[in-house]
Amino acid sequence: MSVHRLLSARRVVVLAMVLAGAAALAACVSVRESGNQPAQDLQVVSVRFEAIPDPAEVYVDGEFRGTAPVTLLLAPGTHAVELRLAGHHSWSRELVVVAGNDTRVAARLQPE
Repeated sequence: MSVHRLLSARRVVVLAMVLAGAAALAACVSVRESGNQPAQDLQVVSVRFEAIPDPAEVYVDGEFRGTAPVTLLLAPGTHAVELRLAGHHSWSRELVVVAGNDTRVAARLQPE
């Protein structure tokens, strides 16, 4: 096989690999099926919840989400958070989650 044909065959293989990779990448980043939501609505923020003492139950917007210490992914916006531990007063706050700002929440629960 001539050098020219060998180089042409390699170019075809490399081009096919690049196109296949681009198609795979497009499939991976297409997370939204439909709708008119802005792209920033798809962002999530890492929020680390810690409690003293632990392990306190973590509720976000009234839904149990895990036991502290725990890191959760939350959408930007305002969330009602509550930490509960038997024998202690619950701890609750309104948490404003800002896109691009990972957050740490540390709660000290007081004994009843």
